[in-house]
Amino acid sequence: MRGTTFHSEGTTTAFAGARQETWWDPEQGLRSTTTGSDVSGEMYCKDGTSYISAPLFAAMLKERGQEITVPERLSDVFVTTETGQGCDIYFKVPDGGELQPEKDGSVADKAAKALTVSAGTASDTYFIDADDTGQVLRLDARRDGRTSTTSYDSFGEKFSITLPPQERTLPMEDFRKQVTGG
Repeated sequence: MRGTTFHSEGTTTAFAGARQETWWDPEQGLRSTTTGSDVSGEMYCKDGTSYISAPLFAAMLKERGQEITVPERLSDVFVTTETGQGCDIYFKVPDGGELQPEKDGSVADKAAKALTVSAGTASDTYFIDADDTGQVLRLDARRDGRTSTTSYDSFGEKFSITLPPQERTLPMEDFRKQVTGG
């Protein structure tokens, strides 16, 4: 899926009751929006650099037990980090999955093979186009008692992804210093 555009939409295990929508274009990068009762924000990724809106970053930290307050002056900033990999880490099917023929079926009228990847209490079942296109049609995930379902579509379609402007980005280290005063 790294080589073609796509769109995905569904629930997320990252935040209770939240939804996530993502667009990918190999030339333009990735854009993802997260919305829910307690969280909203955007994330982008291009050439191995992630850009996470400060409110979404704060919500991610809160989920991990670390609360921070984002000062008003930083509320429209995107925190940047290097992924250490390409942007496909946000959507690629991890190695080590097992085919689950008993879960095979169809997604959006396309035959799909089920592949499950598990590690500890996390389990992801990818429903992959049975025509060997390598396209994920749906992802059912389970993490720490939360479940989510994400549907993928619009393969090969055109859409525009515009990264945040440089003046609205702040490297992670600088953001931490400004928030913690250290």
